[in-house]
Amino acid sequence: MILKKVLILLLAGMFLLSGCGSSAGLIAEAGKKLEAEEYEEAEDIYAQVVETGRYVSEGYRGMGICQIAQGMYADACISFEKALLYVESQSADYTKDVELYLAYCRQHHGEGDKAMEIYDGIIARDADPDVLYLRGKLYMDMGKTSEASEDFDRAATLSNDYDLFINIYEVYASHDKKGDGSSFLEKALQIVSDSDKNYYNKGLVHYYLQNYEESKTNLISALDEDPSDGKSILLLGRVYLSMGLTADARAMFNEHILNGSNAASAYNGLAMCDMEEKNYESALSNIEAGLALGDAEADRGLMYNRIIVYEHLKDWNSAKAQAAAFVQKYPTDEAGMRENEFLSTR
Repeated sequence: MILKKVLILLLAGMFLLSGCGSSAGLIAEAGKKLEAEEYEEAEDIYAQVVETGRYVSEGYRGMGICQIAQGMYADACISFEKALLYVESQSADYTKDVELYLAYCRQHHGEGDKAMEIYDGIIARDADPDVLYLRGKLYMDMGKTSEASEDFDRAATLSNDYDLFINIYEVYASHDKKGDGSSFLEKALQIVSDSDKNYYNKGLVHYYLQNYEESKTNLISALDEDPSDGKSILLLGRVYLSMGLTADARAMFNEHILNGSNAASAYNGLAMCDMEEKNYESALSNIEAGLALGDAEADRGLMYNRIIVYEHLKDWNSAKAQAAAFVQKYPTDEAGMRENEFLSTR
């Protein structure tokens, strides 16, 4: 479990309960609220689960997840600690799951050392490649590059997972160490090359490796299969921009707007073109046009780029306001949290 998907896991069938009466009904009701992003209401219902005295650990776990979604990391730490305290007959996987949530909260509450202790304990029991990745990422954030490298290399020997290799590369890239992470891209490429499809994944690896022609070919194939694939639209636009083909990028994005295939992502793409040309007022206009479409999948990228545009315009008050709104809506987004922290010093 990589905690990038931290809010999805609860909705993937964690609570397969039977004969639980009101507790089961409350858990099902809370799950619906959580899926609808009604976090306060969901938290209240999980609290009711705790009060029933049945599935107390699961109730605290649910409360913790709701608190993460609201950026309440201190409260979430307490909830997950209580969830562990009330573990009874649950599986070892359940306990590990709660421990990972607790480690995630510790990190985001500024308690990296405590998070490290949790990862150490889990790995001592089971050298899970995903947990090795998480500990390696934490080592890298702490500036302990050699320890991070050891964990990443060990994770790579235990896994053949494309996403893991991409995640490791992205950690290196975020710390200006792309060269150190390139070997993991090669491993990721070997995995997806075994398939005739996986066009987006191939395009992403080639993009990171700066093989732009190969990336473009694969992404065009991805869009031939699914013209509304927002990820492929945006990545192909980035490829065009990296190749210096801004006009081609604009033409592609405008085509998607005209035919209505993921127009919100296309407006975000036009904003990227504007930013490349330092036309920030136009970028802001395109971002607002994209947000007006109400596309939940595209909103995150649009809202993040709006922060960046205001920074370029040196409109620090608007940038701060938009960053605060962003982290309130997406409290687990690390890039958003970094921008919010940066802007707090302006």
